Amino acid sequence: MLEKEFRNEDPSGKIIAFMLLIVSLIGGGAFAVKLGLQGIPPLKMAFLRCTLGLVAVGGLGLCLGMSMRLRFEEFRRLLLIAALHTLHIIMLNIGTQHTTASRSTIFLSLYPLFTVLFGHFWLPNDRLTVTKTVGILTAFCGVFLAIVPNLQGLSTGSLIGDLIVILSAGFLGLRITLTKVFVQEIHPYRLLV
Repeated sequence: MLEKEFRNEDPSGKIIAFMLLIVSLIGGGAFAVKLGLQGIPPLKMAFLRCTLGLVAVGGLGLCLGMSMRLRFEEFRRLLLIAALHTLHIIMLNIGTQHTTASRSTIFLSLYPLFTVLFGHFWLPNDRLTVTKTVGILTAFCGVFLAIVPNLQGLSTGSLIGDLIVILSAGFLGLRITLTKVFVQEIHPYRLLV
């Protein structure tokens, strides 16, 4: 039933506009994290961020009458998604503490590259093609060109922060890929919570 309900279709103009809004909000995430880190330690901020998200999304789900009860067969998959999300947020907060907000944003933007690579292995309809490979290499070169002017005079701490944010992007890419796999069997709203 879920497979029929949530099949892939060509996106409408409204969906594309909504996705552009979401991407714009996500783009400001590293700046918001960097700003918040001035007064809150990274792990505490990660906890607060996730708690607020859970209350908002869970509360909306309950208002809409969605069942939030976990089924036994879903537990392991949901636990894996939660662990990947937690690792992504923790690494983003710690990495952003050691680098600049702009560098954090640029390195976090590598997550689609990880998503495409992981998708090749886990999503049967998302195999790497020549076009996708060229696109990945072009995007990686774009990230590299954006960073090159800022590489001189960097401290070791900034480079470590950059690597931690790249690790965060990897966790995010893996979580997105596995979410696509799991949404075939778990209602998307419960998966989000």
